[in-house]
Amino acid sequence: MDFELSDEQKDIQKAAKEFAQGEFDPDLALELDQSGKFPEPIWKKAARLGFIGIHYPEEFGGQGLGFFENLLVIEAFCRIDSGIGSALSSVDLGSEIILKFGSNGQKKQILPPLTKGERRLGMAFAESEDRRDLTAVSTVAEKRKDGYAIRGKKSFVLNASSADSFITLCKEPSEGWITLMVERDREGVEVNLTEKMGLRMISFGDLLLKEVVVPFGNRIGREGEGMLQVHLGDQAMGLKSAAQALGTSQGALDRAIQYAKQREQFGRKLSQFQAIRHKLADMAVSVEVARCLTYKVANEYDQDRMDSRFFSITQLEVGRRLITVVDEALQIFGGYGYIAEQAIEHYFRDAWAIGTELGTEEEQKDLITEIMLGT
Repeated sequence: MDFELSDEQKDIQKAAKEFAQGEFDPDLALELDQSGKFPEPIWKKAARLGFIGIHYPEEFGGQGLGFFENLLVIEAFCRIDSGIGSALSSVDLGSEIILKFGSNGQKKQILPPLTKGERRLGMAFAESEDRRDLTAVSTVAEKRKDGYAIRGKKSFVLNASSADSFITLCKEPSEGWITLMVERDREGVEVNLTEKMGLRMISFGDLLLKEVVVPFGNRIGREGEGMLQVHLGDQAMGLKSAAQALGTSQGALDRAIQYAKQREQFGRKLSQFQAIRHKLADMAVSVEVARCLTYKVANEYDQDRMDSRFFSITQLEVGRRLITVVDEALQIFGGYGYIAEQAIEHYFRDAWAIGTELGTEEEQKDLITEIMLGT
């Protein structure tokens, strides 16, 4: 299988890298990370230049490219800064559900504002730490004359305070599992934020729904399709997380190489010590393995033939290698790596957050084994 990028893909990758190098100021990244603020001006500019929703059809504000191209942008952004890059990649969480299951009217209403930087989207599925545990989902939507009345609590919601709308999984007594678009400014919607160690530019917390009424037109897709949509949303999220992991790994390696070439100890550059050189070589191998896995699964996703087992293998291995590479980079920096002014410090914290989004090792091993055993 040929993983060589086309000229157009190389141009997209180059444009994304140049944008990030010009806009992701290190001092600003440090300030945003420490304050937990979203990079609003950078997001607006990225949207104006067409980096958001690059894979949407042109009629809905995109460029008609593949999800693979979208992941190339995410990788390039996270290579320059893991925090800003991940924040920009999260602004349209769940948009793939709208693309596949939404009505034409919903697509016209929701997608163009995402590409213009006028709207942000979130997914509200989980209610327990184990996102696969469907028995824990108790959010209920009941039909009324004026629409659906929703009550429940969603946990581990990304973009909790910044999303304008949330694609929310509910159980309706007669319709089964459904997803509803819930606007954040509706009466009865309450957000409780939670502090986290990494990816601090992305808000995170609980979504409380207290008899929130939304019109019937806010239902996405048909009755009983909710779990199918959740599966698609989780796939897209997993692919984005893999691209974040790849970009963050490459960025950590870039910084480790630069530091090793500059830093002197005992009258020699760090890069002259065999132990350091071998660390860098192992890191480079890990990054390339992660790239091959990510590109392969992204290519299969665009061809609508993604293998669930290989997808879980990719998430497991890319997550492993991310943590290893960033940890080794931190070791090369030594004591300086623990200082907040060094970008590698927040790369380390972000890596663990991205790894969580990819799924725990135990979760992915269970999935792989279930598929292999046919259970």
